[in-house]
Amino acid sequence: MQAYDSLSTFSDVNPALINIAADPTIQAVIFSNGTKTMVTNSVLRSKDLSPHASVCQEIVTIDEVQQYKPSKATYEHLAKQIGQDPSQMSKLWLVSGNPFDIVGARATGMQAIWVDRVGTGWKDAMAPDLQPTAIVHSLEQIVNEIHSRRL
Repeated sequence: MQAYDSLSTFSDVNPALINIAADPTIQAVIFSNGTKTMVTNSVLRSKDLSPHASVCQEIVTIDEVQQYKPSKATYEHLAKQIGQDPSQMSKLWLVSGNPFDIVGARATGMQAIWVDRVGTGWKDAMAPDLQPTAIVHSLEQIVNEIHSRRL
């Protein structure tokens, strides 16, 4: 568990967090299957993330739901925790490199950006009809993608 608190980030994380912090229209939230304590400790103790801890306005975990992503209940819990009506899921964006997370978000009506750092292209055999809203190869692209696709 101590090693989790000192994980290094990808090189695109720092510039992406700077871009997000500079954009007042984006409410950044960490949304994790981990526990609130675990994720909070990791963010605050990470040499790479701690300088940007204030960028994310909230940490939302599945603790209260007792279900893991990609359960629909977890994404609805996220909406409620950040003051959004779950009937307005299409206004929310999820950014992830995990296909299961993209599929879960899209199944609940959220917008989703899949981070394809290695350029393999989108593939999900379990839910082929649920595609990401956008695919990026670097987190530095997410702010532009969100702005270009806002509903």
